[in-house]
Amino acid sequence: MTSRERVLVALRHEIPDRVPWMEGIVDDSLATKLVGEEIRVNWDIAPDGTPVSSGAELAEMQKRVCRALGKDNINWNAFAPIYAGKTTLEGVVVVGEGEIHTRADLALMQFPDIDAPGFLEPAREFIAHKEDFCAVACIRLGIGATIMSMGLQSFSYAMADDPDLIIEVLRRYGDWTIRLAPRLAEIGFDIFWAFDDVAFNSGPMFSPQFYRDVVLPTQKEAADALPLPLITHSDGDMTPILDDWLQLGQQAIHPLQPDVMDINEVKASYGDHICLVGNIFMDDLVHKSPDDITAQVQDRIEKIGVGGGYIISSSNSLTADMKPENIIAMMNAIDEFGWY
Repeated sequence: MTSRERVLVALRHEIPDRVPWMEGIVDDSLATKLVGEEIRVNWDIAPDGTPVSSGAELAEMQKRVCRALGKDNINWNAFAPIYAGKTTLEGVVVVGEGEIHTRADLALMQFPDIDAPGFLEPAREFIAHKEDFCAVACIRLGIGATIMSMGLQSFSYAMADDPDLIIEVLRRYGDWTIRLAPRLAEIGFDIFWAFDDVAFNSGPMFSPQFYRDVVLPTQKEAADALPLPLITHSDGDMTPILDDWLQLGQQAIHPLQPDVMDINEVKASYGDHICLVGNIFMDDLVHKSPDDITAQVQDRIEKIGVGGGYIISSSNSLTADMKPENIIAMMNAIDEFGWY
């Protein structure tokens, strides 16, 4: 199977030739060590929302990482902007205080013009060079961007004082994604991967009732409009809202953070109809030995991969502080144990 076929088969909850391997982000410095040449796959975004470098160059760099690791996906950033202060910490962009606190601040939300000449050209270049890899359009359904753009404190006050403000910000993000998604499908992307963090390690950022009444309807409207398979992402313990989250109709959920969620329980309860993505613990990839990583990958494949419906991944992304030898151990373990 090609990488594209492998991922799509897993998302249909069928059995591919081997367990696919996908990652949301691979840090540039880590990728450089693994590939053996300078790699830059995480491009800055210009003010109009387009990447600074060409789509062709981005695809070529990502494919080198995939070939070196046996990874199956290449990713295109199709995020709407976040309206918040940003700082750079050790080369990583960190989102600061949100800027949308009142209705007057809604005027700040000026999204890139999807219909502007050339806006989609870098994405077309990217797809023209994707080969047989699974081309992922990374999007937001809106709630993660809403929390970041409002800031957690303002968002928390608005939950009590003005939930309609939250709905309005969320709706604007959802509407932009609804307009963009058919264009991306037409260009030739294979799947959508929605990144919307809504949970801490201790549990969701709001009550299940608030999620059900305020957040879910607008998120579902966006998810229902997507013409390609969907993976949804949130860090943290999603257990209290998992039943509601799955009403989005997604084909897969990521990353099932192993220090706060038990993937075996999720597999037992939902694994007959939803694909599970992730669960190789980031902290272990940083601190533990290659033998530990090999054992963990083997365990996940043998327990969660049985019957299909599993895509292996880190519990968030591959970061700069991870040991290259642990990523190599992960690669080798997938190749040794991942074939059906």
